Amino acid sequence: MSELRVLITTYHQAFLVRGGGEYEIFSIADSLKQRGIIADIYGPYSRSIDNYDVVLHFSVHGGGLELLREIHSAGKPIALWPNLWLRDKSTVPINLLNEHLDLSDLVIFKSEAEQSHFSGLFTPPAEKIRRVTAAADPIYTRQAPKGLFKSLYDLDEYAIWFGVIEPNKNQLAAIRVLREKNIPIVLVGRSRDEAYFRKCREAAGGNALFIAGLPQKSEIVRSALQEALFYIEVAHEPPGLSAIEAGLSGCRLLLSDSDWSREHFGDLAIYADPTSDSEISRAVDEVRSLSLDKETLVNKMRKFCLPNSIDPLIDMLRHIK
Repeated sequence: MSELRVLITTYHQAFLVRGGGEYEIFSIADSLKQRGIIADIYGPYSRSIDNYDVVLHFSVHGGGLELLREIHSAGKPIALWPNLWLRDKSTVPINLLNEHLDLSDLVIFKSEAEQSHFSGLFTPPAEKIRRVTAAADPIYTRQAPKGLFKSLYDLDEYAIWFGVIEPNKNQLAAIRVLREKNIPIVLVGRSRDEAYFRKCREAAGGNALFIAGLPQKSEIVRSALQEALFYIEVAHEPPGLSAIEAGLSGCRLLLSDSDWSREHFGDLAIYADPTSDSEISRAVDEVRSLSLDKETLVNKMRKFCLPNSIDPLIDMLRHIK
């Protein structure tokens, strides 16, 4: 069988402020390469479109639509990864999203919950729909040097959250609750909303440590997760890959309650309504007293580990029509 050549694309401004979605693009590209696939992310150093068999496009953001039209005109099959979770479909122009669906040969979802939620707002053709599982690097199961993160940042006990700081992520609610409980919180991620970032800093006082970024998969990241009291992500959208990585690190989990969360974590996490500070407060008390064995948590999360979890996607891209 000939070597598969994949071009990975997204909307043009995606990498101005990198978040979980952009991190996932790099992770998928690396995972495809580990399986012997040529996988380039579109940019000045990618090859001409004629050198690729298939295009994997992330997001339905309008900034990538012109690019997608050009790819379609070149006759290249397109697998669309919407990576979209909306509370209100009026925030996305219907015509724009439908054109993404029309231009694509496959529409890929990472969970039953994501597919169901998307299909409840929009109507992807059933024959185009495919499903894969989330894919995380098994390096997060590897033990980091003891005390590394705590000593570097002069911390004792803390909760941690990885993600872009913006209103939909809802960090402000976690900051309020944890300050009231006198539990420091470490927030790792840049901001896409300066006014919201200021509100978070003001609400935190001296109870939060803001870190713009840490090297992915590094010992310092693994140490940060392994030494935390718990990982918290109470956004108005489902948690992302960082929550899976936290679970693989053996970190207790406090997550926003959603079909996505429960599909992936079941009884391995504590859940809270992200719109209620009292619910988040209750969940903080529960997660702190959770007696879940770390080894059990890690072993149950291994089903999301690369490289095997990437194989269904490779099969889809090989047989796209």
